[in-house]
Amino acid sequence: MVHADSALLPSGLKSKSDFYTHLQTQLSSLLSGQRSWVTNLSNASSILYHSLNAWRGAKHDGDVTGGKQLNWAGFYLLSGLLPEAGRQELLTIKKKKVPTLVLGPFHGMPACQAIPSIPGKGVCADGSSLIPPRAIRVDDCDAYPGHIACDSLSRSELVIPLVVPLSKLSHRELVQRARQQPDSEDEAVTAWSGRGDGDEIIVGLLDIDCVDERGFDDEDQKGLEECVRIIQESCDW
Repeated sequence: MVHADSALLPSGLKSKSDFYTHLQTQLSSLLSGQRSWVTNLSNASSILYHSLNAWRGAKHDGDVTGGKQLNWAGFYLLSGLLPEAGRQELLTIKKKKVPTLVLGPFHGMPACQAIPSIPGKGVCADGSSLIPPRAIRVDDCDAYPGHIACDSLSRSELVIPLVVPLSKLSHRELVQRARQQPDSEDEAVTAWSGRGDGDEIIVGLLDIDCVDERGFDDEDQKGLEECVRIIQESCDW
């Protein structure tokens, strides 16, 4: 199959449930045989953006999000995942270095390059730092405390954390050091602080924005959480 065809929708899809089953199958097939998270997140952001907008553009009966188009779909990642050479310097909050999200592969308009990964600093900040990990669905971005407006057109948002078992994380030694040394001045260690004390480690997140309020419902959240699970298991971290 031509890779671009992964985002095409067959005419037989009758419900949003059918759509997400199709999307998850296509996503799994597209990522199969490739373990690089750079490559997989790039293709994932493309298929999610184009497939979701194609489905919504058709305005299917019973779909309350029909016609509500996405303006951004992509990923933010903890800076500690990136190679040391050229790595984003950690952001400073109240004179203290904090874990930092950096912009990853995406589809849409240019976006914020770095966001603090600590609670209380906006949707992505919360989605990447709240323990236990959970999705955050925002019906009205302007009403969300600390919201960072990367694009003024974004009216609603869905953020789903990327969660990796500690045992499968290549940087697990730094995570363990961050737990043992919470006040470390080593930025390589601080980059992994605040990840909790369990086996589930948040390494980044999927962020999807919509130009209308209430752009996502329960079925979107459930369907996209399964997409994120596929992505997590398809990559080496």
